[in-house]
Amino acid sequence: MPTAMLTPRTAAALAALDRRAVWVPATTRSTAQYARLDLGRRLGVAPRYVVAACGGVLLVDGVPDPAWAAWIERLLADAAPRAEVADVLARHLACLPPGAAGPVRDVDGALLVVRAPAPAAWHTGLAAECDARGWRVVVHGTEVHVLPRGLGKGRAVDEVRRRLGSTRLLAAGDSPLDADLLRAADAGIQPVDGRLHAAGWRADHVAVTAGTGLRAGEEIVAWLLARCP
Repeated sequence: MPTAMLTPRTAAALAALDRRAVWVPATTRSTAQYARLDLGRRLGVAPRYVVAACGGVLLVDGVPDPAWAAWIERLLADAAPRAEVADVLARHLACLPPGAAGPVRDVDGALLVVRAPAPAAWHTGLAAECDARGWRVVVHGTEVHVLPRGLGKGRAVDEVRRRLGSTRLLAAGDSPLDADLLRAADAGIQPVDGRLHAAGWRADHVAVTAGTGLRAGEEIVAWLLARCP
C-alpha cells in the first residue's frame, strides 16, 4: 500500500510488526515501483524478503533471488511465449473503442497489465484464449492482469515460509490477486471495502474489517500485531 495512504498509527504499527515477525510485502508492483516506495526512509523498516510482480520476483535483501528467478523461467517455459500472449491481448484490445485502453505494461517479464474498462464478455473471451496458452486473466477493477498459470503471490510467500522454516502464516489482502495468498495462510484478514470482498470472496479463516479506507488499514495491522508474540 502506498505510504501516502497510511495513517501515522498504521505506519507505527507496521514498524512494530517488523520487529516482532518476518513481514513480507507482497505486491503486483514491479521491482522499480516497489523501490520508489522507499520503506526504509519512510517507515524505518527494510523487510528482508519482498514479493514483487505478483510473485514473479522474490527480492532478498533488495536483490532478485536467482533460485526463484530460475523457477519462474521454468514456469514460463511450460506456457506459451509471452510475446504470443501479448499479441492475443493486443488483438482483443483492438476490439474496444479507440482510446478506451491504456498502454500494456510488462511487469518484470512476469505478467502483462493494462487498464481497459471492458464488458464481462470481453474478459471471458480473452480469458479463454489465454487459458488455452497456459496463462490466466485476473480483473482488478478496470485493470486486466495476464499472468502465467501457477504464478501468484501465495506461491512466492510459501517459498519464503519454506526457507524460514516458519510454521504459521498470517496474511492480509484486498485484491483478487491476493486470493491465493489468503487461501494459503493459516489466518488472514481483508478489508470490507476491498475488491476481493466486493467480488464475494470469503473464507472461514479470513476475517473482514469493520472499518473502511484508512481505518481498515489501521484495523488490519492491529489484527496482525495482536497475533504476533
